[in-house]
Amino acid sequence: MSADPGMAETEFRATLRGARAGEQRAWRDLYSWLAPQVLGFLRAGRVTDPEDVLGEVFLEVARRIHSFRGDARGFRAWVFTIARARRVDLIRRQARRLEEPVDPAAHLSIPSVVDVEDEVLATVQLEELLVLLDQLTDDQCEVLILRALGGWTAREVGEITGRTVGAVEQLQHRATRALRALMERA
Repeated sequence: MSADPGMAETEFRATLRGARAGEQRAWRDLYSWLAPQVLGFLRAGRVTDPEDVLGEVFLEVARRIHSFRGDARGFRAWVFTIARARRVDLIRRQARRLEEPVDPAAHLSIPSVVDVEDEVLATVQLEELLVLLDQLTDDQCEVLILRALGGWTAREVGEITGRTVGAVEQLQHRATRALRALMERA
């Protein structure tokens, strides 16, 4: 399998070595490569404070980076697995506290250096999408986000979530069908 989009395999190997050696530039490169994707996953996954959880994810990555074995795509999957575990832990804690449901659009912040109008339009579109995603089951939402936004294959999503490929494909099919019906009603 080829290297992950966004970072060539040779670049990844050098960056991983640098991060393990404590080089700030290497950490900055890893963060720049993965943080936007992980943050998008956390935002769309109904996490109340996605930036805070993103920080926790990368702290865990820093603590465990010496134990990682694999290529760039494997590293990306490993980071997403950590993010998913943090998300699940947070949802369980919230459920135990019987908190009010979280409005995912309330925590949305899309920085734009191009144009305020573009930012507003993108925010409205993403808010609308998040409202629709919020109407899916947690499992459907998670699989759809990983497949569509994360660019993962069904096999990779299965590895990240602990599901079979068939279960991932079925959840994605149901989620897509439900999302299409919701969009038609909206």
